[in-house]
Amino acid sequence: MASDNPKVSVLMSVYNAENDLGKSVDSILNQSFTDFEFIIINDGSKDGTREMLDAYAAKDLRIVVVHQDNTGLTKALNKGAALAKGEYIARQDGDDTSYPDRLRRQVELMEADKRVVLVGGNCDDVYPDGYKAQWGYYSSEELQKIVYLKTPFPHSTAMMRTSVCKELGGYDESYKTAQDIEFWMRFAKKGKLAMIVEPVIERGVVAGSISQKRRWRQFYDSCRARWTHNRGFGRARALYIAVRSLVIGLLPPSIIKLLKG
Repeated sequence: MASDNPKVSVLMSVYNAENDLGKSVDSILNQSFTDFEFIIINDGSKDGTREMLDAYAAKDLRIVVVHQDNTGLTKALNKGAALAKGEYIARQDGDDTSYPDRLRRQVELMEADKRVVLVGGNCDDVYPDGYKAQWGYYSSEELQKIVYLKTPFPHSTAMMRTSVCKELGGYDESYKTAQDIEFWMRFAKKGKLAMIVEPVIERGVVAGSISQKRRWRQFYDSCRARWTHNRGFGRARALYIAVRSLVIGLLPPSIIKLLKG
């Protein structure tokens, strides 16, 4: 079983993830930083995800697998966060790959500055033809402002202080999507945000991601979060950015790649 006092609780929720799950899980198990537990919520998968997770858990005692009926990502993450024993919670998605020093670098940053309550990171977006484009980087000063306007970093790059996560009551379960955007706004009101300059994960930009399947719900939820946490002109600016993101999201990956290039 996992340590009773791990420094980090890595939190993943998966649904029908068998195609990419192995690479994602291995990227956590092969981290240079090893003092962690790995909580994986199987949110009602109907493919071979359950069997894969059970096989991993049998080989590595740091893995804690919870099988449940499908509740959706937000509720599943809250269930996993409630089980976390670590001082920090690190998010990982089942179709993303963390680079080997990801956890070590984020823990070192959190340990060096106790004011930091949430740290994200740059990431490599990989397109179907193999083209790579970085997400980008923001300083702590920039993050404290843009977190209310746009997604500051990919959800799967986040590491948060567990005590603050629980003090805030976890993710808002009224958000089916964009739950990270709303949560990070509340974190920004509790302390300092930070990012790792270099990419800490790799993620594929492909058709069929949650943002493409449910883009309209994501647009609604992101607008609701921005409206709730902004005032005055900030609301208008945030809504403009949300509309712009929606339009870009409707474009095929090849066009998005061209724009980023």
